[in-house]
Amino acid sequence: MLVGRNKTALAVVAGISTGVGLALLTSQSRTASRFFLRYICASKQPYWNMTVKVASNESQCIALVNELKSDVKFTKVLGFDCEWTQDGSKRNRVALVQLATLEGQCGLFQIHLYSSVPNVLQEILADNTILKVGVDPLQDAKHLNTDYGIQVAGTFDIRHLVEGKVGGLAAVVKSELGVRLPKDFHIRVSNWEAKDLTPLQETYAANDALSAVLAFKNLVDKKVKVPFFSSKEEQWQKVYDHCMPLMDLIFIEKRKPAQTQSPADNGLSNSMQRPKSGQPNSTIIKGRGKQNYRAFSPRKTPFYNNVFMLAPDGEVLCTCDQKKADWYVSKGLATIVEREPLKIQLKFEPSGRINGPSGEYYALEKKNQCVACGENNSYVRKKIVPHEYHCMKNHQSHDVLLLCTPCHARSNIADLSLRLKLAQICNAPFHADENLKVLENGKNKSLRSAARALLNKSNELPERRQKELIDLIQESCKSSVTPDLLNELKDIDITVVNQDYTPHGLLVVEHFSRNGVEGLMNLERIWREHFISVMEPKFLPDLWSVDHYHEKNRELYFDSKFLDRINNILSAKRKQ
Repeated sequence: MLVGRNKTALAVVAGISTGVGLALLTSQSRTASRFFLRYICASKQPYWNMTVKVASNESQCIALVNELKSDVKFTKVLGFDCEWTQDGSKRNRVALVQLATLEGQCGLFQIHLYSSVPNVLQEILADNTILKVGVDPLQDAKHLNTDYGIQVAGTFDIRHLVEGKVGGLAAVVKSELGVRLPKDFHIRVSNWEAKDLTPLQETYAANDALSAVLAFKNLVDKKVKVPFFSSKEEQWQKVYDHCMPLMDLIFIEKRKPAQTQSPADNGLSNSMQRPKSGQPNSTIIKGRGKQNYRAFSPRKTPFYNNVFMLAPDGEVLCTCDQKKADWYVSKGLATIVEREPLKIQLKFEPSGRINGPSGEYYALEKKNQCVACGENNSYVRKKIVPHEYHCMKNHQSHDVLLLCTPCHARSNIADLSLRLKLAQICNAPFHADENLKVLENGKNKSLRSAARALLNKSNELPERRQKELIDLIQESCKSSVTPDLLNELKDIDITVVNQDYTPHGLLVVEHFSRNGVEGLMNLERIWREHFISVMEPKFLPDLWSVDHYHEKNRELYFDSKFLDRINNILSAKRKQ
C-alpha cells in the first residue's frame, strides 16, 4: 500500500512538473523557459567521436603526420593549437602541438622531446594551402618560429567568421556547436612538459584542436555557398578563396557601433556640448569602433604618368612623371616635342648612357592597372623587395608595381613565408620575444599600476589590497606615499630601449652582403622570383625582369662604392 502511494505521489509530481513546463513554454513571458533551455544546452558535454594519438618521438611523429595527411587530401584544413608551461610570468618554449582533422583524428606532438623536428611535420605546418584554424593561431605560429625556427603558414582565426559578440574558443564552440568545452584551469596550467601526459591532459588538448576545426566547418557552411553537384576540390577551393584574404592575419574584435546621445541623456549641460558648425542640435558620438580588416589606401588617379624622356638624338631614355618633366622644361634643360603622349627631349647628353639588348636604350613603360589580374579601378603600390631591406639601395622604381587591393593583400600574406625562411637562413629573428626594440620595465609597470589603482579605485579596493600597494610603493621609492608621489608614478615611463636589438632586415642584408654585390643581387632576385611564383602576374611591363640591372648594366647599378655605403649604413644602425 505504501509503495502504491509513493507511485501515486511521483505521478502527481511528474504531472505538475509537465504542466508547469508547458505553461512556461506557452505563456506570454518565455524568459524562464528560454533560460531553462539555454542552461540545458550549455551543460552539454562534447559529443564528438575522436581518435587521440600521442607522438613522443620522431618516428611516431612521422607516422602520425602521414595519417593526418590522408584526411586532408580534399578538405585541406586542420585544427591547430599549442600548449606550453609558464615559469612565473615567463613563457617556456612550446611543449605540445595539436593538429586535428574533420574526421576526428587528433595528433598530439610532444615537440619538446624531439632531438630535431621531422621534416614532414615542418612541411605540413609550412604548407599555406592547408588552413590551420583555431583561436589566435598566428600567436602560436610565432611561438613555434621563435622556439624551434618552424615556419607556420596558412593560419586562420575562426573568429573572423563569427558575427556579433565574439569571445574565446569556448564561447565560439558554445554558440556554433551548442556544447560546453571543458576548460579546467588546473589542466590548462598543468605540466605540459611531462614525458607522459595524463588522460585528462590528452582529452583537453585534443578537444581544443578538434572543436576549432568543427566550429570552422559549421561557420563556413553558413558563410560559403557551393554548388551541390560540384566536386570536393571545387567546394574546398571556394572555401579557401573565401578565407584567403584573412589568412595569417591577427583578429581584432569589432567594437559596438558608435552610439549617439542627446544633451539631456548624457548628464552634461547644453553649454558643454560641442555641436558642429551650423548644427546647433547635433548629437555627440561616443567613439569609433575598430574595423576588422587591413587598412589600404587605394589610388583613384594614375600613379604612372609615363612622360617619355628622349635623348638629344631622339632615343627614348626612360619614362618619368609630370612634375619631373615640368622641372626639366622650366630649367631650360629639355623641350616639349610632342603633347599626346607627352614627350620631352633633353638638350644635353646624359652621362652613363648604355645600350640595351637590341642596341638601343630601352624604357620600362608602366601601366595604371593591377599587374596580377588587370584590374584598373583602384590600386595600391607594391614594393617587391619589402621596406625592411631598404638599405640595399636608395631607390629602385623597377620594383614598385601596382596591385588591386585584394591582390595586394594576398601578396603581403604570401610574403610572410619568405620572411620566415630568410629569418631561418640568416639567423635573423622575425617574431622573437627577446629581439624587441623596446622592452618593458617590470618594476616601473608595477609602480604605475599601483599608483593608478590607489588614485582611481581606492574606494573599491579592500583595505588589505590597499596596504599591499602602499607597501610596494614605499619599499620601491623609499619614501612615504603622498598624493604628489602617486601623481608622479601614474605617468612613469615603463619602456626601456633594448640595446641588443638588431632589426630583422638589417641582419638579412648583412648576411647576403658577405658575398659582395653577387649576394645582394641574389637577395633581390629571390624576392622578385617569389613575387612571380606567388602572384603569377599576367600584366607586367614587357621589359620587367627578375635580373633587371644584374647583367649588362651592373656597373651602373652597383657602383664601386655600393658595398662601402651598405657597410656604413649597417655600422650606423648598430650604433643607434
